[in-house]
Amino acid sequence: MSRKPLVSIIMNCYNSDQYLKQSIDSALHQTYENIEIIFWDNQSTDLSPTIVNAYNDKRIKYFYSNDHTPLAEARNAAIQKSSGEYIAFLDCDDLWNKDKLKISFEKLNGSDKRKNIAVIYSRSLVIDGNGNLLHKNQKSPSGDIHDTLLMYGNFIIFSSVIIKRSVLSECGGIDENLNYCEDLSLILNALKGNPAIGVDQLLVSYRLHANNLTKLKEFENNLEVVNFLTSYVRKNKINGVVRYNVILQNSYRLTSCFVKNFVNLNISNCIYIIKNHTNMLLLFPLWIFNKAFISIFKKL
Repeated sequence: MSRKPLVSIIMNCYNSDQYLKQSIDSALHQTYENIEIIFWDNQSTDLSPTIVNAYNDKRIKYFYSNDHTPLAEARNAAIQKSSGEYIAFLDCDDLWNKDKLKISFEKLNGSDKRKNIAVIYSRSLVIDGNGNLLHKNQKSPSGDIHDTLLMYGNFIIFSSVIIKRSVLSECGGIDENLNYCEDLSLILNALKGNPAIGVDQLLVSYRLHANNLTKLKEFENNLEVVNFLTSYVRKNKINGVVRYNVILQNSYRLTSCFVKNFVNLNISNCIYIIKNHTNMLLLFPLWIFNKAFISIFKKL
């Protein structure tokens, strides 16, 4: 694949003016030049339309939504407007290294499995609202990583994902029934039977700040992830060690959520967890035992 296929960069925006120019610039300044930016404005009321329309760049294709919709639906609408053989995602508060696409496609071209590769992603930096480094995501395994994602949780930052258009179509697009973990759902579905390339370089900066959707809706996000994973392993007949680890992760997620809500006196949320997920709370000691066992085993 010596040619450079068109990459459609999907940017979904709703009142994202604070970091928007930095994000757009990081996409436009890519050293890989065959790109288009599909900018989907989900009826922003801030300066976002002014910022994006100030660019005089034909690679930016601006669309204003007829209705304000959930993110999954907005992403699907943006994808429908795209033309690229590959689809990449860049959230409007995140940043790309200028060589992100170039390095990703060099890795793809160097793979003997390039015809079957469904997803390319990279390690990521996590930064705060001021751009200060919080930590670095360490994992970037390649190959068949579907079960690895289930075993250890989602370590792929969505703004690092490049997915083959044909694979995205086979997945039926992004699940519009999900509000918070539609990205995890897409990645898992894309990697069922398909390999990935994990680039062991820090090519994306994921911005963690007070207005992140998952931060604002942390309780709802945790519940949706738990319910999604429970349904996913059942539907796909995931058994053995992988299923066991998914159950323990759900136990940890719900127990942590319960403790945080209890400390913050969100009693109604605590009662909901007790009523609907008591079994997950009771399994938490097993999660502790499992983590301790793995830690000891690694040292040995």
